[in-house]
Amino acid sequence: MRARTLWLSGGLLFACQTLPSAVPLADTGGSMPSGVRADRDRRAAADDDADSGAGPVDEVVVKAETPKPVEALPDAGTEAPLPNAPTSEAGLKWPGEFVGSDRLVRKFEDGPDDVQLDDKARTRVEQPSSSSLVISIVNSASGDVICALRASVSGNRATLDAGQTCFGAEGAGARISEGHATIDGDRLVLDFESSIEESDEEPGEHDSYHFDGTRR
Repeated sequence: MRARTLWLSGGLLFACQTLPSAVPLADTGGSMPSGVRADRDRRAAADDDADSGAGPVDEVVVKAETPKPVEALPDAGTEAPLPNAPTSEAGLKWPGEFVGSDRLVRKFEDGPDDVQLDDKARTRVEQPSSSSLVISIVNSASGDVICALRASVSGNRATLDAGQTCFGAEGAGARISEGHATIDGDRLVLDFESSIEESDEEPGEHDSYHFDGTRR
């Protein structure tokens, strides 16, 4: 009887050593293959999302808006120009006394031309109003005014009034038919034509005058 018992015990021991365990390793604290655990973890995460009631996450698209250009502001202490504001010509100044050279050519009907040159010629310009000038031709030797001529001005050009007299013979001034003056910075140029009507006593005379000088 004892021998039979020992034989049965030995047979059971042998069977336990050779047969694989029917209990899963997970239940006995053993490790699972990595692939199996990863699948389980993914299923668990999906189950957790379903249980929580969270729906699919909407995709948010952020669009960057192009900033509007910033207009440059005028510097402090400066005023922005007004629209259609008139602008003055740079360096334009009429009044003053000008010194330079002039040439007077007198043409006679019955004789050669008389040419008079002066390298110390003087001309004085006054401006009573914005649209008018008085141009005085000065005797360089005595300082006396030979003639003061009225002119209408527009920008850097002035037109002499026709009919005024300057030079000419004694007691008969030469009447200006046309003339003009221009100014460029400090330089003044004056030109005019004049004539004396022919009379029985003296032949007719035609004068041409030119002045070119700078402001003193």
